Amino acid sequence: MNEFIQMCLEMVLQASPIVAVLAVLGYIAKVQKRRGEKREKEKKKGIIRKKYVVKTEKIMTIIFVLGIFFSGGCAIASALAKEIWVPIVFGIAFIGFLLGSLNMIMWKLEINDDEITWRSTFGKKRTFHFGDITYCERKKGSMRVYVNGKKLFTIDSNIDKEEFMEDVERRRIPVKSYYANQLKKKMMKRR
Repeated sequence: MNEFIQMCLEMVLQASPIVAVLAVLGYIAKVQKRRGEKREKEKKKGIIRKKYVVKTEKIMTIIFVLGIFFSGGCAIASALAKEIWVPIVFGIAFIGFLLGSLNMIMWKLEINDDEITWRSTFGKKRTFHFGDITYCERKKGSMRVYVNGKKLFTIDSNIDKEEFMEDVERRRIPVKSYYANQLKKKMMKRR
């Protein structure tokens, strides 16, 4: 009987990370669905929000901060190991989680009517207007924004950018495909 309980406990311990990941993904999906429903109601009523913020989901930031503590603790604990590669792997993971967290906490896009304030990962702030945007470029779910032909910033695929894209569409700012642009450049070089 004791072996059976131990076996069940091991199975639960092995399945718990999978259950945790599924729970987090379910939560993210539920939050996105609620936001989408709220936006649909606003669209039906003709409400256009003039002031909003585009930034990373809070749950993703929390996951990365927990990753910092986990990988940092594992790196310190594994320093006692006789093999050198274990602390190196956890150290690299720690640095990755640290940089990812810094990006998620600092990067932000604030839209106030026609004014856009962009804060980069390292705190650099730039203010410009929708009229300054030359074009936007889609690439694998992310959106690159160009001002006067130079790339200003990229909105990653893990960031909810629907409201920003509605503003871009409403202002008739061209949205191009990255791959179509690359194909055109190759064709021009061949001529």
